[in-house]
Amino acid sequence: MKLFLKAFSPRDLTRHALRRLIQPSSILLLNERKGPHKITFCGAVLLIGISASLPADATTYTITAPHLTMHVGDPVPPLIFRVDPHAESTSKVFAGEPLRSTTVTSKSAAGDYPIYVSRGSLQMIHPEDRVVFKEATLSVLPPDGIGAQLSNQIVFPPGFLNGPSAHPAIDVTHNDNAILVGDCLTDNAQAFDRLLSQSGARTRTTTNGGAIPLYLYFPPGCYATSQPLTIYGNSWTLWGSGPQISYIRLLPHSAAFNTGHITQFFSPQSVTGNSNFREYIYNLGVNIGAGNPDAIPLTTIQNNSGAIRNVQVWADDSACPYAVSLTRAYPGPMLFKNVAIYGCAMAYSAGQGEYNITLEGITTEGQTAIVFDNHFFKASIRHWLSDNTVTALHAYGSTTANVSLLDSEILNGSPTASGVLVDKGSSVYLANLKSTGYSPTETDSGSGQTIQRWGSIKQAWTGVPQTIFNHPEEADSLHLPVSETPLPLDPPMRQWTQLSWSVSDWPNELSHAKSSTVYAAPGIYQATGTIEIPVGANINHLEFFQSKFSSGKPQIILTISDNSSVPLVIDGCIYESCQIRHWGKRTLVLRDTTLYSYTAQEGSGDFYVEDSVLNEGSNGSIPLNFYSSQHIWARQLNLEQKGSPKLKCRGCSLWVLGYKTEQSSPSLILSDGAMAEVFGFFFYQNAPPTGTGSASIYLTDSSLFATGWMKVDVPGRGQPNWVIETRSEKSGAIATHDVDSSQQLNVFFSHGIPLSQSKK
Repeated sequence: MKLFLKAFSPRDLTRHALRRLIQPSSILLLNERKGPHKITFCGAVLLIGISASLPADATTYTITAPHLTMHVGDPVPPLIFRVDPHAESTSKVFAGEPLRSTTVTSKSAAGDYPIYVSRGSLQMIHPEDRVVFKEATLSVLPPDGIGAQLSNQIVFPPGFLNGPSAHPAIDVTHNDNAILVGDCLTDNAQAFDRLLSQSGARTRTTTNGGAIPLYLYFPPGCYATSQPLTIYGNSWTLWGSGPQISYIRLLPHSAAFNTGHITQFFSPQSVTGNSNFREYIYNLGVNIGAGNPDAIPLTTIQNNSGAIRNVQVWADDSACPYAVSLTRAYPGPMLFKNVAIYGCAMAYSAGQGEYNITLEGITTEGQTAIVFDNHFFKASIRHWLSDNTVTALHAYGSTTANVSLLDSEILNGSPTASGVLVDKGSSVYLANLKSTGYSPTETDSGSGQTIQRWGSIKQAWTGVPQTIFNHPEEADSLHLPVSETPLPLDPPMRQWTQLSWSVSDWPNELSHAKSSTVYAAPGIYQATGTIEIPVGANINHLEFFQSKFSSGKPQIILTISDNSSVPLVIDGCIYESCQIRHWGKRTLVLRDTTLYSYTAQEGSGDFYVEDSVLNEGSNGSIPLNFYSSQHIWARQLNLEQKGSPKLKCRGCSLWVLGYKTEQSSPSLILSDGAMAEVFGFFFYQNAPPTGTGSASIYLTDSSLFATGWMKVDVPGRGQPNWVIETRSEKSGAIATHDVDSSQQLNVFFSHGIPLSQSKK
């Protein structure tokens, strides 16, 4: 037998300290049958515990929570836990799970608060093993706009579930197909299978789900299952009421995720490899219960327009290989907006050279190996909060990983780790990066020579910046002002105006709407011909909930010609059937949409774009033009014109976070004093150049700061030049390495118009 003696002064024995000391499973290893014995003398307390010596093959496990961070007003993050020493499968160590708690609420003031960890329902599988519980810290920071801005207060208008009879939104708890039980205990595996397959209508042979779109609504509840979740085909949208109150849970210790092989939990499938169009997840959580070491919580491929918004992913015991899989061909372009990830060895793992991802408002905490494992991939990241000891970003994979990281914080790093690690051949651009703990903040070997940077970084890049006319001026971005995408000014949901099933009635319904917000309930609408719809100053928000027409032939033309000071927000406008004429001074916001066309004119107002294709109609022959009256802020911009230049900016101010385009015609044309910053482009050259001296970018008496990547799928299809610039009738060019290979432009800058002289 062993005797443990320890004395504590009364001031040491706070309520919480005493509670920890007298736990049967405390660090003192007190006898579990007899409990502690207490003797008080000389103003101190003596605790005596008796325990048998541990067998030689016994293990003492420590269970704690990782350090977590939130901002004042944020939802409290999930209190995940870790087991040390690491167990290949916690299901082989214990049943049940430890209890975690904190006094923190969304209203708590800034400061550090304890996370309590105790036995809860946990029972050791091997009686000879012991367990120690340790408190952790949850830091509450003042609001600063960095990290995921999550909301659990999502509600839907009264007619949301009353869309057209063809494929309306389905309430997963009330429908004629399969009922999910949201009690966190019921295994809903069979019901999930019927819902996601639409009773067999969507199968392995489904190459396009456009004819049978899937719209699922998850009311508040915890929807548990023990099996992988698979959706075949594209055109699907999942809605919840908030990521912590509407979530899908993998039941603890599920056999399908304890095989020794990585297994995808939520797993959309595309038969043709890169046809995951129109796939959206809104306001949902994905939770991996303890004891599922092989589970990959969320796999996504999303092509051209696809978004994950207001979503939280977490693993209770931190034990999954990576939370988000970007390893299947071919992910992106896609947008992650306000996404929080807790636990797993990595927050995401990427292993594809095509395409790219844009992330804004991202929180990652509690990872154990690396946070963003950026193998081969192209990423544009802004407002990222990472609270981790391990490396936050690793960019590697020969000459293919290309990352732009702006206005972010990587906190509480280990002094033995680099916060950002760039391998030879890869490229990273950093701006306004706050770093604490890491030593150094960045180790950059991308150019072949290792450079280390310390502390917070104002601006840095891999390699030597390129310019045509600005030698020997120091390289610098344009520091264009960045505006956040305006949110809609909605009245209470019960006041929203619902559009009828008859599309021909929409012009009249909008002009006489009693509410400033008008919506079309999810579903397939029938229409013919072209329908002109003026959108007046009485409308502030058009929400189409990813509704479709039965084909792309019918068209609606939305004309915005007023000068209202209130932005007009358009969400999910009818796929490939929505034309927008932006002719007034009013600011326009477009989110999660594939347009037939967008047209503006001199005098048009500012334009915000998130996760949208702007001009896809008429076989890609419609050019996209912006003008000097416009400021444009784009997050995940995708342009697919085949027969015209992709984007012309005539004197406009253009700021882009993530831009993907295909075909060989010019990808960007700037003129007439235009100013543009492009933080991460993906120029896919899948057709021969338009001429022997062509370029991806044309610049005339304008300014540009850009970094990105050119993909050449067949030798000979690459552009011979990156940039052709004309300034005061003098011309120059920056040549690519060749027209046969993919390559990256680390940084290009041109200060043709000094920022101090700009009207922008």
